[in-house]
Amino acid sequence: MDIIKIIIDFLSLIGGLVASVVAVVWAIAKLFGKNLIDEWFARRSKKFQAQLDAELAVYKSTLDSRLEMLKISYGNVFSERVAIFKEACARMRKTIDYYETVAAYRNYDCKDNVDFEKPCMPDCPQGCIINYSHVIYEMRDYIVETESWFESNEFFFSLDQYTELLKVYIEFLKTLNKAVDVLRDLSLSEMERAHKCFDIFSEFDMDKYEAARNRLIETFRYTLHIPLLSK
Repeated sequence: MDIIKIIIDFLSLIGGLVASVVAVVWAIAKLFGKNLIDEWFARRSKKFQAQLDAELAVYKSTLDSRLEMLKISYGNVFSERVAIFKEACARMRKTIDYYETVAAYRNYDCKDNVDFEKPCMPDCPQGCIINYSHVIYEMRDYIVETESWFESNEFFFSLDQYTELLKVYIEFLKTLNKAVDVLRDLSLSEMERAHKCFDIFSEFDMDKYEAARNRLIETFRYTLHIPLLSK
C-alpha cells in the first residue's frame, strides 16, 4: 500500500509539473503570438499609412495647383469686373453731366433774347446756350453708345443690375428722341425749338434716375463685397 501511495504521489507531482510546464509554454506562446500579431498589424498599418501619405501628398499637390489656377482666374475676373463697374459708374455720371448741361439752359436769363438762328463764335464754349442742339445730339449718341456698351458687357452684371441699367437708359432715350423730333420740326422757329427742348428736359424725372443709379451702385458694392456702412 505504501508503494502504491508513493507511485500515486509521484505521478501527481509529475502531472503538476507537466501542467505547470504546459501552462508556461502556453503563456509564452500566447505572449509571443500576440506580439507577432501586433507586430504584423503595426507593419501593415505603417505600410498603409505611408501609402496614404503618398496619395495625400499627390492629391494635395493637385489641389494646390488647381486652387492657384482658380485664384489667378478669379483674380483676373474680379479685377476686370471692378474695372467694368467703375466704367459703368463713370458713364452714369457723364449721363448726369449731359443732362444737367441741357437742363440748366432753361434757367438762363438770356434764353428769351438769344438769336438761335445766328451761329456762335468759333471759340464759343460747348456749354453756350446757342450750342444746345449740339449737346442734345451728342448726348443721344453717347446714350446709344453706352447702351451698346452695357449690352456687350452684360456678362459682368447680374440680371437685376442689367435690367435696371437698361430701364434707366431707355427713359433717357425717350426724352432725347422727343427733343430730336422737336429739332427736326421745321414748322417751328429756332426760338420755339430751343424752348420746347428746354421744357422737355426740365420735365424729366431726374429723381427717378438718381434713385436707380444709387440702387445700382449699392448692388455693385454688394457684389464686390464692399461694406455699405463704415465701421
